[in-house]
Amino acid sequence: MNRFFSEYWWLFLLRGIFGVILGLMALFMPGVTFTTLIIFLGAYLLIDGIFSIVAAINARKTLDAWGWYLASGIFSLLVGIITFYNPFATALALLYLISFWVIVAGIIEIVIAIRLRKEIRGEGWYIVGGLLTVIFGILILVNPIAGALTLTMIFGIYALIFGIMLIYLGIKLKQRKGQVVR
Repeated sequence: MNRFFSEYWWLFLLRGIFGVILGLMALFMPGVTFTTLIIFLGAYLLIDGIFSIVAAINARKTLDAWGWYLASGIFSLLVGIITFYNPFATALALLYLISFWVIVAGIIEIVIAIRLRKEIRGEGWYIVGGLLTVIFGILILVNPIAGALTLTMIFGIYALIFGIMLIYLGIKLKQRKGQVVR
């Protein structure tokens, strides 16, 4: 195992803990507004960016792809700063971005299903899935408040699962500290 990962196990653990806290807040505090979630997202991006930059700089001698960690950290840090500067614009931009992405993904699903008609049976279900995806994207555009609440719940589930995975990874890396596998 690369020395970087085992020596900086605590970075994964801290990121995981923060992700779990953010996920639980998004899921169990229904009164929290989407704007507040955007602020939490900005805080997460700032902290994640700082940790990723520190990790990348420390890994530059031991990890060939350290530049990717650095680029990711810088990008997270910049988006976090922009979010704190103007959370409303970030929230609206995020909603529109997600909405258009979902609509395009749904259209692509429909096109793939139509092209697969000669290859598989039951492609109608794939078309229905694509239509539902397109409708979801349109609903976000038409009713951004409901879209924001739905996306808040989806984000909470994601953050919780990803945070748990990072905590588990941090613990496993700590257990392997000092063991170098080639």
